[in-house]
Amino acid sequence: MRVFKIEDLDEGEFSDSSRPMFAVLGCPIAHSLSPAMQNAAFKDLSTRNPAYARARYFAFEVPPESLGSALSLLREKNFRGINLTIPHKVLAMGMVSDFDEEAKLAGACNTLMLHCGTWKAFNTDGFGLETAVEKSFGKRFYGAHIAILGAGGAARGAAFRACLQGCKSLKIFNRSPGRLEKLAGDLELHGFKTNIETFPIDCAETKIESSSIVVNATSIGLGESDNSILDFSKLPSDIVFFDMAYKRGGETASVRAARCAGISASGGLPMLAWQGAKSFSIWTGEVPPGELMLKTLIEIAK
Repeated sequence: MRVFKIEDLDEGEFSDSSRPMFAVLGCPIAHSLSPAMQNAAFKDLSTRNPAYARARYFAFEVPPESLGSALSLLREKNFRGINLTIPHKVLAMGMVSDFDEEAKLAGACNTLMLHCGTWKAFNTDGFGLETAVEKSFGKRFYGAHIAILGAGGAARGAAFRACLQGCKSLKIFNRSPGRLEKLAGDLELHGFKTNIETFPIDCAETKIESSSIVVNATSIGLGESDNSILDFSKLPSDIVFFDMAYKRGGETASVRAARCAGISASGGLPMLAWQGAKSFSIWTGEVPPGELMLKTLIEIAK
């Protein structure tokens, strides 16, 4: 996969504004699997809709200080849709004026659509997480006990989705009390009926209750030398564990530890597929092609 920079927009490949063009922006971005799954979906769509025969999804490495100018240039080039990943999900919210409900509530967006010459922001992470959990474990957010590890942008999307979908209780664990209090305060402002509690992450093993859906929204456990984020031997065996992180050619340390303790666990590829499928649906009006995207991801992540 070629990684482009914004100055590459002067190349001839981007000169035809009638061509359906889409992209993911991040820093770094070379590791991203989004171009592979999105281009597979556009290729499939082109067999039914010739308007997408030349559609292409690109990856651009954009440092945070250049995000505003990048969005302006991509708009001028008539890119129809953008995905945003680290570190842009929160930053972009100050650069657009039109949001869907979940982006506005979470204060973070991962999807932009060109609409009437301006960008509209969406957050599809919550949809991706909920769909992945349901397909991986047969569990729904409605009426569930949910525990989220982390309080950053990914955790915010998960927390607001859980409350919007009517989870029974929500426990949020984080190392930094500042972020934790900010997220809890933002959730409480909206008057959700969910019972919301916050705790330091080092007491998670004593606070996570039976039958919970546990979501790791941090990067802990992803690195080669990382330990698992939790001691799963101390947790109820009937919980399920979903790690938003994913790892090429293997499992994260946390997923391995959970399975060793007899706990059902999944890495983040299903979420990546379904959040991307929802973005694709927003841009094209098609049914989210999550199964096709997940199949593509599994093949290339081996």
